[in-house]
Amino acid sequence: MSSEAREDVPAYAAPDAKAALLAAGVSGTIYSLVMPESEAALLSLVGDRDALLDRYREPWTEKQDAMHNAYFDRWIEWSSPIVRFEAAAFPFRYPTAGASEGIFKLMAEYAGQSLAEGAEPSVHIFEGEYEGYAAYAASLNLRCVRHERARWQEIIEEIDRGAMFWISQPSAIDGNVWPDFESFVALLAAKRPDVAVIPDLTYVGSIARDFTVTLDQSNIPAFVLSHSKPFGGYYHRVGGVFSRTEVSSLFGNKWFKNLLSLAWGTEMMRRHGVFDLPRKYREAQERAAAKIGASLGIGLEAADVMLIGTAPAEYAKTEFLRNTLRGSPGERRIRLCLTPTITDIIASSVAGESS
Repeated sequence: MSSEAREDVPAYAAPDAKAALLAAGVSGTIYSLVMPESEAALLSLVGDRDALLDRYREPWTEKQDAMHNAYFDRWIEWSSPIVRFEAAAFPFRYPTAGASEGIFKLMAEYAGQSLAEGAEPSVHIFEGEYEGYAAYAASLNLRCVRHERARWQEIIEEIDRGAMFWISQPSAIDGNVWPDFESFVALLAAKRPDVAVIPDLTYVGSIARDFTVTLDQSNIPAFVLSHSKPFGGYYHRVGGVFSRTEVSSLFGNKWFKNLLSLAWGTEMMRRHGVFDLPRKYREAQERAAAKIGASLGIGLEAADVMLIGTAPAEYAKTEFLRNTLRGSPGERRIRLCLTPTITDIIASSVAGESS
């Protein structure tokens, strides 16, 4: 099926819109940034031939069953300057192929459980959120309801009973930390404890400035994470789910997992703290935003997330820029991926250092 024919594929992914954006060194789709550090960690693993091969040998000993534990132990430590939660309250930890596998399977189990109980399942998100939430909900025949984030205090009673609310923090809507995240979750816990909130922490590790995300609220049964965006690991497909209770469809992931990708993610966290890489490349991000903004004639600013630039909605005077508008009317902005131009800036810097 072509991208034009799919309702769940955003307009900026259409060939003409994509070509127009790439001509300016930018994209609507958020692509991961493969950094020199990303490649160095991988080469260190594959360069140690014996250690690499030993990961896969003697499966009858079941030594591979526990190999994801080191990844999650490291993630808890690595993320601790940002993510505040009681790790013991989330004892079920599953390695996944990025965040997407966890998103799909958590939705699927929620749907199955709701139907078994005679309830009507539905997924709720804010307008402009990560496209995957709506796409996975559609594949499961789940109703997906979008809300205006600017009205977050008013929508509480509009959410279906027993719904599952997906929310990214830092936010995929505009690439910034949403300052009302904790207040929104607390308000739901107080007034709508029947609604499960599932935070998506895909962008943790992509932001240079200090911030925190608190996950101890009782209405958070699980959360997902990924190293696609922080470490340029999209095609390594490494991420995970932390859950308060067992997720049956993910139980087999202790066997069905990518050992090299988990080792790569663990090694990246060992080498680089949660703020290190976005702080190192913040200047490149700002230079990319300035260059692209000048090319397009818009006031493009570097967002919190190091891959993203945003601009006020009034700059969206062409069709291909209107396609990149994100968020509800009260906070709509142009959101662009800077990865193509940042990649060029980094490559030029590396070439200059080696010459």
